[in-house]
Amino acid sequence: MIGLTERLKSLGFVVDVPVTEKGEYHYFYHAYVKDLSSNTSLIIEGYRKKGYPTYRFTFYKATYFGGGVKVREKVYVENASPVQVIRKVTSFISWMERSNYGTKTKI
Repeated sequence: MIGLTERLKSLGFVVDVPVTEKGEYHYFYHAYVKDLSSNTSLIIEGYRKKGYPTYRFTFYKATYFGGGVKVREKVYVENASPVQVIRKVTSFISWMERSNYGTKTKI
C-alpha cells in the first residue's frame, strides 16, 4: 500500500515540514503544496489532534497577491482523515483535468 506522502507526491504536491525559529522540525504538523499558477496553490495541512488516532487534514485552495498577501481562500474539506483527504484531492484534480482548469482556449 502506498503511503500518504508518496500518493500526494505522485499527484504533484511538494512536501513541506515547517521548521521552528530554533531550526527544529514540527513533527506534529505537515504541509503539502501544489502550485496551480504563480498566485494560486492547493494546500493540504496535516496536524495531530487530540482524540484522533491519525493526523487530521484541511484541504484548500488559496490565492496570493503582492508579497504573499492572501486574498482568497476556498476550503474543500476540514478535519478529515487521510483517506477522506486523498479522496477529495484526487476528485478535485480529476475535475481540474477534465475541465481543463487554468487553460485558455483560443477561438
